[in-house]
Amino acid sequence: MVVVTTERRIATRHKPAYGTVCRLGPGRQVIGLVWNISETGVSMLLGNPPEPGEVRPAVLAHEDADDGLPVWLRVVHVRQMSTGDYQIGAEFDKRLTEDEVNQFLIPPAKEDRPLPEKG
Repeated sequence: MVVVTTERRIATRHKPAYGTVCRLGPGRQVIGLVWNISETGVSMLLGNPPEPGEVRPAVLAHEDADDGLPVWLRVVHVRQMSTGDYQIGAEFDKRLTEDEVNQFLIPPAKEDRPLPEKG
């Protein structure tokens, strides 16, 4: 039996650097922990989610930063987790550039590092 699955994602998802958050506005700010990010959207965990279909201004940032990357999100899905938190998936209103995404990713390990000397 052959099982065919269709990949619905149009962009590669990446694991963000530790402490990457998404601050949703307007009004009382809701902060989500970014679970993964791509050029076209974001998945995050939060305690008080917006409703599917909502369009919200947001800022992607490192948790200790005052500023970040302003974006607009359209909430695609909301799922309650066993912890009581919610996972949401949201689309950006415009595709992010590679540089915009890369600022939230863990830098790749340098392969040209010298090997430690045997002692």
